[in-house]
Amino acid sequence: MKLELPLFALVALAIAPAVCGGELRAFDAKSLAEIRQTYAGRPFVLAFWSIHCAPCKEEMGTLAALKKKFPGVPVVLVATDPPSAKPAVVRYLAGQKLGGIETWAFADEFAEKVRFGVDRKWHGELPRTYFFDAQHESTAHSGVIDPAWAQSWLAERTAPKAKR
Repeated sequence: MKLELPLFALVALAIAPAVCGGELRAFDAKSLAEIRQTYAGRPFVLAFWSIHCAPCKEEMGTLAALKKKFPGVPVVLVATDPPSAKPAVVRYLAGQKLGGIETWAFADEFAEKVRFGVDRKWHGELPRTYFFDAQHESTAHSGVIDPAWAQSWLAERTAPKAKR
């Protein structure tokens, strides 16, 4: 039996591994726990966006700049679009220069369930960014993040501790 895929699916499969140096992973209600475990004892940034959100696209440059300035701090980018939009998400990300940012996309059509797994107080506003310190206490921010604030936050949490 020969399997034939539509052209958009072939293109998506061909460029998916190139997206930000990895693949677009499926994000569900349990994914945050997995990410926290992966980055145990380390600060990280978790940013939610959508292909239909102009401010989210504006924020991509800020996130890439943060990753470049703080290469040891993981930045995790999650598309909140429905799974059916994955080819469009992959196409968009393929055109971005995100320099090592980890990419995920919602795996469930029921977005509320996924959002609830991240933050019970999050009502879906985008962009939505969480700054996790090394103990994984988070600071949530809705709207485009201020680059100066984000750099300051990361600098404080990544600076070597002074010897006493």
